[in-house]
Amino acid sequence: MKRHFNTHLEGLDLQFWHDLIESRGKLVSLKKGEYLCRKGEPTNVCGYVKSGYFKYTVDGTNKIGGFAFPEALVGDYPFCMNNANAMFDIVAGKKSEAWIIDATILPQLFEEDIEAQRQVFLFMQSAYVSLAKRYYALYVKTARERYVDLINEHPQIEQDVPQKEIAEYLQIDPITLCRIKKALLKQ
Repeated sequence: MKRHFNTHLEGLDLQFWHDLIESRGKLVSLKKGEYLCRKGEPTNVCGYVKSGYFKYTVDGTNKIGGFAFPEALVGDYPFCMNNANAMFDIVAGKKSEAWIIDATILPQLFEEDIEAQRQVFLFMQSAYVSLAKRYYALYVKTARERYVDLINEHPQIEQDVPQKEIAEYLQIDPITLCRIKKALLKQ
């Protein structure tokens, strides 16, 4: 089984979601820095990343809460289902493509389709576990331990994402990340 950056995707039938989104949506291209949705503004968009990556930011680009890489679901869920105000800015980290749909159709679909209900249940359950683990790590682990865990679990991230964004995701400044990397090289 492929290891996803977003661990809440493991165990989900991503093909189910990709097929659903492609059958009702459209493929969009975004340039680096373009927004899929903006914090505080109504959003009804969700989908999945075809290429590139998206970052979930809270305060412009200096506080990254998460990433969505190819195949990952993307959107400010569940707010997008009700065209509610987005909690995050979702920004293309580089030139990216995503299949998107109008998420306001999802509640009706979930009522009608038992497999969609099951997939939503699995998604919400695993998203909660993933979020709890992330917060636990932020409070219990050192910056060095979080960096080592990230690189061990996702070695490709250093080729895909600028160091500054990795530091922002780890909630440390880039200088601290540089020092951690330098200390690890000396070992």
